[in-house]
Amino acid sequence: MSFVSFVEVFFSDWPESMKILLLLLLTALPLSAWGDKGHRIASALALKGLPPGPRAWFAGREGEVEDHASDPDRWRQDRKEGPRHFLDMEPYGGPDHLPRTLEEAHERLGGDYHRLGVVPWIIQDRWRDLVEAFRSGDPARVALATSILGHYIADSHVPLHTTLNHDGQATDQRGIHSRWETGLVERFLQPGDLEALPAEADPTFLTRPWDWLRASHALLPQLLEDDRSADRTTPAGDRGKLRTQAYWMMFWAKQGPGVKRQLQLSGKHLGDAVLNAWIAAGRPVPPAKAAP
Repeated sequence: MSFVSFVEVFFSDWPESMKILLLLLLTALPLSAWGDKGHRIASALALKGLPPGPRAWFAGREGEVEDHASDPDRWRQDRKEGPRHFLDMEPYGGPDHLPRTLEEAHERLGGDYHRLGVVPWIIQDRWRDLVEAFRSGDPARVALATSILGHYIADSHVPLHTTLNHDGQATDQRGIHSRWETGLVERFLQPGDLEALPAEADPTFLTRPWDWLRASHALLPQLLEDDRSADRTTPAGDRGKLRTQAYWMMFWAKQGPGVKRQLQLSGKHLGDAVLNAWIAAGRPVPPAKAAP
């Protein structure tokens, strides 16, 4: 019996829409976001947008922040790590009905809520880690905490990290996840292509991840449509579709501005996170470097 047949037989009393959601959820696999190049770009943009006070903590450590920006994608052997990178909205009723606390998520969906993603709460936790890093007075700790926090912030700006249809499996567009966030970035984007946006102080910063996720989710319908449109040029081979340069050029023409904007916002919002963590820590001055 195939997996689809299993669901049809054993969940025959369920509405068809719920069967589809179940199939999507149970066949979902954790996917990486942006790729190393994208995460490096977002981290570099964040540091460039900082004002002098927090910026001083990263003097000479810019490379460290970029080098560790993809670390969470290397932690996937931890079964709890995958859901820390996304939040599937459909089981909650869509972007306007998301829970704001883990307790609310558990109350609404039971023990399976974690499998649907917990990225906004992970961002809150890693931001608190950054506040403590500033308070510790250790620039190396600040740099690493910034890298890790930045990874999850960047992931929240990927539209395909907000949906059960995270890899186009429900719309016959498998592989769209990596095509959008990695394929386009690797082929067309250079680190100097994006301008850093200035970080801003925001006393309500910890509520912002939900705004980023809603904005990302709103980009999803056009993203899927643009992939379908570009894919009309793709010939089908014995091993599936073999996407040509024509596909990539068309997809970039349609989605390139959105990819660049989401990466730019990833950097800006990481910069906001760093600035507000520095303020919450009491605006500390980095320790003076020891004389050689």
